[in-house]
Amino acid sequence: MEFTSEVAVSVKRSPAEALKTALSKLSVPIVLPKNTERVIIKPSIYDPSLPGNTDVNMVRAVGRMFKSLSPVKIVESDNPLRTTADAFSRSGYNALIEEHVELVNLTDVDMVSITFPGHYFKNRRMPKLFGPGAFLINVATLKAEPGISTIGAGIKNLFGLLPELEKSVYHSSIDAVLMDLLSIYRPQLSIIDLTQLVVGDRKNGRVKKVGGVVVGTDPVAVDAYCASLLGYDPLKVSHLYTANNLGFGEILLDLIRVIGTEHQIEELAKLCKI
Repeated sequence: MEFTSEVAVSVKRSPAEALKTALSKLSVPIVLPKNTERVIIKPSIYDPSLPGNTDVNMVRAVGRMFKSLSPVKIVESDNPLRTTADAFSRSGYNALIEEHVELVNLTDVDMVSITFPGHYFKNRRMPKLFGPGAFLINVATLKAEPGISTIGAGIKNLFGLLPELEKSVYHSSIDAVLMDLLSIYRPQLSIIDLTQLVVGDRKNGRVKKVGGVVVGTDPVAVDAYCASLLGYDPLKVSHLYTANNLGFGEILLDLIRVIGTEHQIEELAKLCKI
């Protein structure tokens, strides 16, 4: 069978080990922008008082792996539950300043007018630092979000690139918003942090230790595979189905090559069953 996309998986004792192993297995090269000026890491820190946020040790590992390319900036935006400074502080990200990275609040940076394809936005102001020379690494977590987008993973994490405080006003049109963001800010590398997995509603605080990671250069394929780990058919996740129809990436599991040892692929699938 001829595959059209690939993802690599790994389960190890530490995020750094898992990431290194998974990235080493990718056969599709990571395409860097010409004249790379900055490495931008976008974690997921929705609410530091709840589980389901990107593990600081995974972000540390990503930063160390790519800091030789260009200065590293870790970005988040304010939301009604917490400021970006609060999110970074309470999630342990302030310790990364010692790694010579910059913690950036997208709500407070310089903006520039961007023309979007018009799925939802036609023209709006966005952070200037995402412009030419930016190497975007999306480091998301995986969770069920039945009331918003079915699953939260890499593509949903792009929602946090919107700089305004109140983003829930877009929830009713979230698929269209995500397609606009994916078309303009497609990550060069997508990483799903499976250090632990939320079990049920985040507010219950239950998690399951997994110790895994999924990586790939096709953000749609990465999310499609991760949807299957939670037992969802990617074809029934509306934003993934739309992304596939628009040619943004592969959604059919039979066409996605999963790279890893047979044991680790089976182990990851078993650990993600909740």
